[in-house]
Amino acid sequence: MTEVFTQRQRRLSLLALNACVFGVGIAFGALVPLITLRLAHQGVDATLIGLNAAMFPLAVLLAGPLLPRLMHRLGAVRSMVLGLAVVALAILMFPALPYLPAWFLLRFLTGAAGAIPWVVSETWLNMVATDRNRGRVMGIYATVLAAGFAIGPAIIGAVGVEGWHPFLIVALAVALSIVPLSFAGGLAPRMPELPEAPLSDILRAQPLVMIAAICGGLMDFALYALLPVYGLHHGLDQRSAVLMLSVFTGGNVLLQIPIGWIADHTRRPAVLIVCILSSLAGALFLPYAIATPVLLYSLMFLWGGALFAIYTVGLGLLGDGFPRAQLAAANVVFVMVYQIGGASGPTLAGTAIDVIGSEGLVVVVAIAATVLTLAFVKFRPR
Repeated sequence: MTEVFTQRQRRLSLLALNACVFGVGIAFGALVPLITLRLAHQGVDATLIGLNAAMFPLAVLLAGPLLPRLMHRLGAVRSMVLGLAVVALAILMFPALPYLPAWFLLRFLTGAAGAIPWVVSETWLNMVATDRNRGRVMGIYATVLAAGFAIGPAIIGAVGVEGWHPFLIVALAVALSIVPLSFAGGLAPRMPELPEAPLSDILRAQPLVMIAAICGGLMDFALYALLPVYGLHHGLDQRSAVLMLSVFTGGNVLLQIPIGWIADHTRRPAVLIVCILSSLAGALFLPYAIATPVLLYSLMFLWGGALFAIYTVGLGLLGDGFPRAQLAAANVVFVMVYQIGGASGPTLAGTAIDVIGSEGLVVVVAIAATVLTLAFVKFRPR
């Protein structure tokens, strides 16, 4: 179906999808610090906070193998509406069930349901994009998503974390994100047929992309879950600690389109290694910048853009490396591998903070960036 899209239809298709993604970004950008700070205020230690954050990626990982069949059966739009509706209902259950075990289950449910729009939207993007504009399409998507992620923590910083109202705001953002999909029925690409090759074969086909996904997921989830905790441990107040996360995601907002443009006009692997090395530098410089606001927020901005671009450029490499018939399955594997890193990142970083202090976060992120650098040396495209 994508082959018969006109240029105007492609633009409208991407517009509807990105409008939906913006609302989803706001919701999940707010939900992560909301739950982290709510648990911290209740005296929950960093290890349990990290384990709770890991429920989302763990759920995505377990739900992943079921998604190609669901996407094929329901189609793009209906699959996304189903996932988002379940997410909105689950968010409303957090304040209704204020018990830590229940929050583990609800975090898992939001992950399983949230995996559906995540995988569908990125498959949609890769099927509508062309080889000439794939980097820009992914850059715009990442920018819109990051804009939502940046707004979300700022909302929590403004309204606080107590009571029902922050959860109501997050659930409303999810519900509103469904609205643009009502205009996209005739513009959504048909989801591919079920893949003939097992997912394990797809995993081995592009080792660099998959290692970038796992290390990128580890770093992303560890920092999103625990950057506010890191700031609080270094004497920042709650608003400043949340602002760190907002500026970090702000780098995503303004840097993904330029990075995508550069990737379209140069070589994507070269852009990837620059982003990897910049992510390593961000981890190493954070302890020296934390006490100086100008240095701290400048670092957060540049680091956030470079780190998130590992995922953005990885998506572009994924679209380059697989035929359209395998894109849905390839994107499922990419997201699942990303979630393996995401599931381990907050847990490893939270434990490291409890064992060696706040710099445990820096140590874990720096090790992941180093491993990814070595993987690039071994598996880089010739």
